[in-house]
Amino acid sequence: MSTAPNKPDAQDESATSDETFTTDISETDDEGTSVRQAEVRTDDLSETKQTEGDANS
Repeated sequence: MSTAPNKPDAQDESATSDETFTTDISETDDEGTSVRQAEVRTDDLSETKQTEGDANS
């Protein structure tokens, strides 16, 4: 008789899932307001990928 493999990842996977969605983000500066689309995380709304144009350093 064989034993079933232990699957500790099953619960951890749902707790740490990186679910994302695409939304519109408006940004206002001295030149006016622009709107762009960004992919954000469902849990904290932080962007998953920032484009090169977003770096303001």
